[in-house]
Amino acid sequence: MIETPFNYTGSKYKLLEQILPKFDYSKPYFLDLFCGGGSVYTNVLDKYEKIWANDIIKNLVEIHYSLVNNKSFVERVKLLCPAKDDQNLYHTLRDSYNSEKSPEKLFALMLSCTNNMMRFNKSFYFNQTFGKRTFNKNTELKINKWVEHVERFKNKLYYTSLDFSSVHPFDLSKTFIYCDPPYYQTEAGYNAYWSIEKEINLSNYLNKADKAGATFAVSGVLCDEKSPLLESLIESKYKVHYLEFDYEKVARKKNKDYKEILITNY
Repeated sequence: MIETPFNYTGSKYKLLEQILPKFDYSKPYFLDLFCGGGSVYTNVLDKYEKIWANDIIKNLVEIHYSLVNNKSFVERVKLLCPAKDDQNLYHTLRDSYNSEKSPEKLFALMLSCTNNMMRFNKSFYFNQTFGKRTFNKNTELKINKWVEHVERFKNKLYYTSLDFSSVHPFDLSKTFIYCDPPYYQTEAGYNAYWSIEKEINLSNYLNKADKAGATFAVSGVLCDEKSPLLESLIESKYKVHYLEFDYEKVARKKNKDYKEILITNY
């Protein structure tokens, strides 16, 4: 498995051995509707004729694209990263990003913040705390390994930053859609972009895709707090696969009985 250079809340990297064998490889096109840190699309690049990676967080998608297509991007990020003990410069960088956003600033913040995990408030301002971290040799190794892998397939890789409702593959009957939306029952750093309405809209989106001949797989968690999306998909009699993983770290309330699942329409 190829690891991406992002430490991303909700990353499916540790679940890939359970998820990937359940994917539909009969379709020529793959759509990663909420690509996030990119662990999933990165590890199926050799399986499909075309790969579409989408995420609503524009600067995050721009980081993915720039790492592969802009050789000077990493050097610009290095120059922005504060030293491990320079909290003041980190706060200056964070303020600068929130007033004038760029992918370089966001990646520098992600490499310097607590747990290297981005977090936004409801006003979509980056608000993660200083993590006493910075760009290091391990980061460079991960970037180089990931870029070397992705570059081999970049001619069939497409990046967009759209709300999922605006993503419409040209031929749904030839498309397999993977969805890893923000988990409604957790408090991940990107949940500022999510709501009950989005859950309902995504359910409708997937039902329409199903009727058009697309196949899909949706990641989620079951717990005491219900997810309108998952409830709707389960009521529609789609298949539920139970996986083994612990999402305690991103739960709003601890000591809940979380069950990681994958729902498919095939």
